[in-house]
This record gives sequence, C-alpha cells and structure tokens, in this order.
Amino acid sequence: MIPSLPEPFSLESFQPGCFEACHQITLQGKNVHFRSVSEDFLFRSPDGAPEASLFAISYIAETEEKNRPVMFLWNGGPGSATSTLHLECFGPWLIETDEAGRPVYGLKENPDCLLDACDLVFVDPVGVGLSRLLNPEKAGKYYSVDGDARSVAFLIIEWLRRRGRWNSPIYITGESYGTVRACRVIAELGRSPYSESRMVPGIPVQGVALIGWAAGESGQPLALSMMPAMAATHWYHLEEKPCGQEDFVHAACDFARKELLPALYEGDDLPEGTKAHCAEKLQEFTGVGQGYFLNSGLQMRSAEDFQRQALPGYVLDLYDARLKTPVNETYRILGGDNVPIQVMNGLLLPRLNVKTDRLYYTGNINVNILFNTDTEDVGEYKRSHIECLKDGMERTPGMRLLFASGLYDLCTHAGNTRYMVSHAGLPKERVTVREYPGGHGVYSTEKGKKAFLADMRKLLEQ
Repeated sequence: MIPSLPEPFSLESFQPGCFEACHQITLQGKNVHFRSVSEDFLFRSPDGAPEASLFAISYIAETEEKNRPVMFLWNGGPGSATSTLHLECFGPWLIETDEAGRPVYGLKENPDCLLDACDLVFVDPVGVGLSRLLNPEKAGKYYSVDGDARSVAFLIIEWLRRRGRWNSPIYITGESYGTVRACRVIAELGRSPYSESRMVPGIPVQGVALIGWAAGESGQPLALSMMPAMAATHWYHLEEKPCGQEDFVHAACDFARKELLPALYEGDDLPEGTKAHCAEKLQEFTGVGQGYFLNSGLQMRSAEDFQRQALPGYVLDLYDARLKTPVNETYRILGGDNVPIQVMNGLLLPRLNVKTDRLYYTGNINVNILFNTDTEDVGEYKRSHIECLKDGMERTPGMRLLFASGLYDLCTHAGNTRYMVSHAGLPKERVTVREYPGGHGVYSTEKGKKAFLADMRKLLEQ
C-alpha cells in the first residue's frame, strides 16, 4: 500500500519542452562539436491524460556516423538524480572543486568525457531532476521496481525513435540502486512474452556498467564480504603503511578466505587459541580492536560498527570512508550542503538553454518512501535482478559487463560484488570486475575517475 504524504509546496507549472544548444570540447586531442538536447518524455494513460514525464539531457556529437554508440546513464536512490554522474564523471563539464576536493560553484571542461566515443543520455526517473509525477494517483505505477524500469525502457525506445537511431549500439550505466534499474531495464527491453511489459521489443544492449552493485546481498557474514573495503580503509588511515594498498587488501582477503571462513564455520566449537589469533588478525587488517571481535564471535555486526570502531575518535563516512567526522561532532550521512543543486540550476541548465519553471531536484526522499521494492510475479517463478542480467547476456551474445566498486565504499562494498559475480553463472569471458580507489562513486578520486573512464572506453571498444 502506498503511504500518504503531505502535499509538497510548489511554485511550478508544467509545460513539456525540448531545448537545444550547440557546444564544442577538446577530447583525446580532437575538437568535438556536439549539441545538447534536453527534453521531456511524456507518459499518458490510455485515454490520453498525462501521468508522468521523464526528462533526459542528451549530448550528441555532430558527426556523419549514423549508427554511433549511445550510452544511457542514471543514478540510484531510487530518489537520486543523475547529477552526480553528470557533474562528477561523465558530463562534458564537471563541477569545480577546491584544493581539498570539495565541490564549489563552478563548471570546468571534462577532458576524459566519452563524447568522442559515444553519445550520452542522462536519464532522470519520475520524481527527480526535472522529471515529474503529474497524476498523484499514478504513484504506484511509477514508484516501483518494475514500473520505474518500464518507464525508463520506453524512454530509451522513444529516444531511438525520435533520433532514428535504431541501429546504434546501446550501452547502459547505472549506479547504486541504478544497478537494479539497469537489470530490470535490460529485461524490459528484451523479448519475453511471459514477463515484463509483454510488448516484446527485443532491443539488444551491447554493454553495461554497474557502479556500486546494489542488486542483491551475498548473504555472507559482513566480516567476509566487507573485508576488501575494511582493509582498504584501514590502510588509507594508517600513518605507517606496511606495504602497498593492493598487497594489503590481497593479504586481508587471503586471510578471510583461508582462516576466517573456516573459523566462522566452527562457531562455538572454535578453539580459544584460534579465536584469539583470528581476532588479532582482524584487528591488523581492519583497525577494529580484537576485543570487539572476541565479543562478537569474530563477526562484524554492522557497517555502522566499523564506521565507529575503525578509527578511534572518529566516525567514518558510509559512502567514502576516507572522510572522517570527530565523534564529538554530529555525523550527517548526506552532509550539510548541496552545491550540485546550485550548479545544475544556476550554471548547467542555462548553458544548455533549458528554460522551465521547474527546479532540478538532485534528490527526492519522497520517492524512496513511496517506492515499492517488490517485483511483479512472473508465473510461479520470480527472478532476481542478477538473473535478469544473466538472461540478457544469454539473449545477446555480444553483451559485456563492467562491475565497478569503490574500495572506500561501505554501503555497496566491493566484497559483496566479488561474491555475487563469482556465484551468478555469468559468462566470465564477457565480465570485468574492477575496484578503484574511490567511494560510493568510484570516480570520487582523480586516480579512480581516470582508471574507471579508461575501463569504460575499453567497454565501448569491445
């Protein structure tokens, strides 16, 4: 049942629009001319009444290549807009940062933008960005796993129709909850008469990038699945580092696999000497005191425990554990400011010639609250998100996947992705798993961003 919420305050009026502008940028040593197309995709009920509008910002290179690759991108939440992917990694212009790497009001060219290799389409689902739910009675239709994915899938189809790009290779990039959306969009674009929309479009997807896998938990104890993230974080905060980060994380995971896993299996039958040894090694690799692990039975009870135990005197950030807040100060999971909303509305939209009464919302918690996370029944069998992904790879022999994790991400941590991929039955020769020195957004460090976008280029070249 959809919970009721107070009516939001609004000064907006809705008028669907399409706004274009011409631009140029230097990429890979070449001057790339492109145009931006920012437009509404209006969804109607069978009687023609408007229900919702999805808004997308496209960057299309001016080229004679008719069947150029096109990448559709979205973020997570589900109530999060694509502004993070747009302003911090993929867009032709990125948000300015100060010497400490914090965002400030300004835009700069992105020399690593992929626009020389593919067109980019930033999609905001209903309720975020400039996308809107126009009929509140239809909230249940759009604020659900399947309804959300279905609307995005039909936006993709309509985008291809408007541009006449039916033969362009399609790529999809989703972050956090956007990885769930990616799996379900692939299913919606597929050709199954017994599930999804039953419109059987049969649109193939060439490649998929999944940033911060959030489409299923491994079921492993946290001390195992979080080991790569905990070890990388502890290494980062060590004043005297015993070795390189890669070697440290490898040693930690080797210990988890060879010693910790058998110890956890033994449970209360584990000899005290072995238990003490494992607790000592856990402290060595995570920074959390061995007393904690002796009391917890060698378990890490929660990510929050690690946040508060790993670095005495501080609380580590859930989304980027390099960041720390003194324990005597208030830790805010989302921080205290929102520079991206200022940059999107004050700088980027005017540059794109977008003229609208609507405010670009970088996030909308109402969507999260109203969102139905259950999936529709498919006969007697209900597929998981990763099974949708696997089905897509079976239907499309050329489809390739890139799983991208940030080593400092305590929310969608790398170990969970490692485990899920290794147990999913995906064709290994078409799957790449990478971990970067970044947070929830793998591009949150310059080194991580460059390495990630280099891997994205490889995905486009395959």
